[in-house]
Amino acid sequence: MADQHPIDDALLGKFLAGETDPAESARVRAWLASRTDNKSATSQDDFARFERIWEAAEPDQPDVDTDAAWRSVRQKMRTTDRNPVSRSEPIVKPLPVQRNEPYRDWNQTIFRIAAVLALVASFGWLLYQFRSMSQGHPGERMVTLVTNNQKISKTLPDGTRIFLNRHSMLTYPVAFADDQRDVTLTGEAFFDVTPDASRPFRIEARKSVVQVLGTSFSVSAYDANVSVAVRTGKVRFSSGRKEVLLTKNQQATFEATADTIRRMPQLAPNAFAYKTGQLVFNNEPLRDVIQAINQFYNTDVQLANAQLGNCRLTTRFDKTSFEDALAVTAETLGLHIRHEGKQVILEGVGCR
Repeated sequence: MADQHPIDDALLGKFLAGETDPAESARVRAWLASRTDNKSATSQDDFARFERIWEAAEPDQPDVDTDAAWRSVRQKMRTTDRNPVSRSEPIVKPLPVQRNEPYRDWNQTIFRIAAVLALVASFGWLLYQFRSMSQGHPGERMVTLVTNNQKISKTLPDGTRIFLNRHSMLTYPVAFADDQRDVTLTGEAFFDVTPDASRPFRIEARKSVVQVLGTSFSVSAYDANVSVAVRTGKVRFSSGRKEVLLTKNQQATFEATADTIRRMPQLAPNAFAYKTGQLVFNNEPLRDVIQAINQFYNTDVQLANAQLGNCRLTTRFDKTSFEDALAVTAETLGLHIRHEGKQVILEGVGCR
């Protein structure tokens, strides 16, 4: 509801400075009374705070009445004139001090401007806070985590622990709402959600939503195709009217082109590799091995020809460096490593 007595910040500042006429003062008092009746607006206590800001901005030294001082000196000069002095004795008169007046007035002007600015800023901030509260969104302030070539761990306000993979972004509120816990993900993250039956935990990833009460799982949303892999518990994976329920060691992918959710026959062995630091290959085609290595190490490894992709590899890398993993792969399959700038090429005549 709009104020019945609209008032601008300039008049508020004038009122605080004691420069309003009776009519203007009455307007301000009426405005204060109307604001008191409106719970979404600032109260008289808030206005008292503005007044303290104004008083703190006033200069500590009292104003000097230079006109009164000069009148006093001139009175003494008249008394001296009644007793003439010889011409050889010069009459010393004080220099006028009016030249200091602009400096003093300028200082006062600066103090007043600063106080009005502080008043307006505080007033605007309070209105924003009250507007947010009146809209019922106590957790509107958001935090955004962004990773580049690094991975980070974070504990959210409800105790939920997340592990954010490279080139990812997670946005969440400073304080979750009373009835839900919503976050937004771009990229990939592992979630270990604190159980809370009264507040479902929801992740918005592209055009899909993952909802849980308490479980651990991974969400990959680097592009329009979103994948969810569950390690413990149960999650609801949905997009529009389509949804699937996933339990321990199950995985599904939302395929954007087909606008459908496809459940995988089994959990990918390296679905949690970015968190565990382990890559496991059990008779996997080399093309799939190279894809997993590139994603895990954030590298660009290519095969010299498509036929090499049919080679099979069984091995395990546990917190292994990229150079060692690449060397083991090449040695196992009898391939050579060639570097072209930042790109690494595996080449050879075939597989052992």
